[in-house]
Amino acid sequence: MEGTWLRGKTRTTAYLVALAGLCAPSAAHAQVTAPAPTAQSAPAVSSAPAPSSPAAVATLQCVDRCGAAGTSRYGSLLRVRGKALKQADEIVFLGAAGDADDVIAEAVTRRTTSADVRVPLGAVSGPIAVVDRQGALTAPSVAPLVVEPSPPSAPFELGVRAPRAFFGAAQPAALTYVVRGAAPADVSIDLARRPDGLVIAHWDIPQVAPEVPQRVTWDGMANGKVQRTGTYEFRVTVGGVAQPPVVFDFARDQFPVLGKVTFGTGAAAFGGGRGHQGHDVFAACGTPLVAAHGGVVKFAGWHARAGNYVVIDNHGTDTDYVYMHLRDVPLVATGATVFTGQPIGYVGDTGVATGCHLHFEAWTAPGWQAGGAPINPLAMLRSWAANS
Repeated sequence: MEGTWLRGKTRTTAYLVALAGLCAPSAAHAQVTAPAPTAQSAPAVSSAPAPSSPAAVATLQCVDRCGAAGTSRYGSLLRVRGKALKQADEIVFLGAAGDADDVIAEAVTRRTTSADVRVPLGAVSGPIAVVDRQGALTAPSVAPLVVEPSPPSAPFELGVRAPRAFFGAAQPAALTYVVRGAAPADVSIDLARRPDGLVIAHWDIPQVAPEVPQRVTWDGMANGKVQRTGTYEFRVTVGGVAQPPVVFDFARDQFPVLGKVTFGTGAAAFGGGRGHQGHDVFAACGTPLVAAHGGVVKFAGWHARAGNYVVIDNHGTDTDYVYMHLRDVPLVATGATVFTGQPIGYVGDTGVATGCHLHFEAWTAPGWQAGGAPINPLAMLRSWAANS
């Protein structure tokens, strides 16, 4: 075995994963030869238990740059009190029902019984929840956060919906902005890549109405190609006046295991002295698995050697990813479209496996069992683990 990795920041999709009802118990290691694509009937499975985080939210208090009667506004410092908040990673401002108005911000200070966060632009009144470092979500706060409009002191306000975005995720990279005052203004926006400054997208929005939050989104594409993983920035000009750039991180893929992992060596590595067509990533039985890249499910089902497994034809690339030995019947079906970061199952040991692990394969065009070839996925898995 290689050294143990602990996935750091799950970011934008972590709360969606947790809301989908994922959980994680027990541990082990394994190796398996990739199966032929013959499908067989699946065994019976039990339903998954509900997720839980050891963290919990008790009260909310604005402690700096507050509005009237202790309400919060954009830029306010909010103190979230509760338990086990030393592990807080992100704060999700849930707003109204549904996720259309959800906004995410990183915790800026973490303590055992409290965590501080700056209220991001676009946050509206409603409950909040905490995503911990394992990607688990707390229950929403009982008392809602009250957010009042910012005073019209600044002529323009802007911010990103989340500090990190993934290609093909349910929520794309997004910039929220508000023109302050009484008069409309022309807005021009460039999306540029750091550090070379290459502008890869542009928007011109004439006569933007004042005091109405607006949003532009970017799907991670330019000139028909998925852009590289890295740091990007929105550059905004309002009425000819440039605003400070707003920076965010973008990634093509997300690490598929939401929890502590160990990368296999020897027979568990690609090749493995036995034609092993993927790499084994060991994790506790029941650890949540998500799609590393959005696409269309080529196959979801059962095979005697692979156990429960999923094959996804990735959007925007010529690759397929394969996920084997899932604990239960996959959470996605053949033919379905899935998002990056969408739950697909749990780490298991079904099929020919000695303990719980994800057997992960990456295939070149034209894809898995269709004329493509498997490639060693270890370097990409390591990169995703470091950056997700």
